[in-house]
Amino acid sequence: MKHPDRSQLRAICRTIILLLWILVTLPFVTLLWLLRLQKPRGRLAYVFFKGSLYFMGVRLNHIGKPSKLRPLMVVANHSSYLDIFVIGAQLPISFTPKREIRSWPIIGWFAVLADCVFVERRPAFMEEARVEMAKRISEGRVLCLFPEGTTSNGKQLKPFKSGFFSLAEDHRLPVQPASIAYTHIGTERITDNDRELVAWIGEATFFMHFWRLLAMPGVKGTLRWHEPLNLADFADRKALTKAAETIVTAGVMADLA
Repeated sequence: MKHPDRSQLRAICRTIILLLWILVTLPFVTLLWLLRLQKPRGRLAYVFFKGSLYFMGVRLNHIGKPSKLRPLMVVANHSSYLDIFVIGAQLPISFTPKREIRSWPIIGWFAVLADCVFVERRPAFMEEARVEMAKRISEGRVLCLFPEGTTSNGKQLKPFKSGFFSLAEDHRLPVQPASIAYTHIGTERITDNDRELVAWIGEATFFMHFWRLLAMPGVKGTLRWHEPLNLADFADRKALTKAAETIVTAGVMADLA
């Protein structure tokens, strides 16, 4: 009889712990959602993300801090579903995932409970999303967007799309760039050939990629918070977009060097 190797046992143990963590937190988050108690629900979602990162074996070095300005728009580079856990573990925040994620088992329900705004590019759905975002802004909340529009390999970032910054333009929101760099698997530096082990950009399904990630000895990285930007300091939205892209890219490259 063939026995599982150490990495598979690690993945099994982490899966069991994560499922128990979900079973512990889900009823409380659901209750707060039903009672429309936004602040405690936001704090509990933050605790959930923080605990999940720990149980997945992800350890981060933090540089800088989230701004205390409210409302606030956070923009970051995007290479993996881990990015949501990384930023969600820093402060209560609303994400803007693709609409299809809403139908994913477990993850989709947690996205609803975490007060995400689901986005789809079709005009009818975009208007609905804009209304939801405007509501959160009026309540003094923090929104997080990934202006690459898709995932990169975590080193070669894709150009930021200025359309993501229309929210800052319409509502005069301060924009805080954040850089996420995954640097190590266990004690080994991540090479360019290994980036897809953390970045979700290949052909692997979510569950296959996630299982592989749980089997790793751990992932280390750096989250770097930069100073907030204001549209008033730039010629237009495109200039603000380019500035944010330059800052985030420089932060990633500094931490991967």
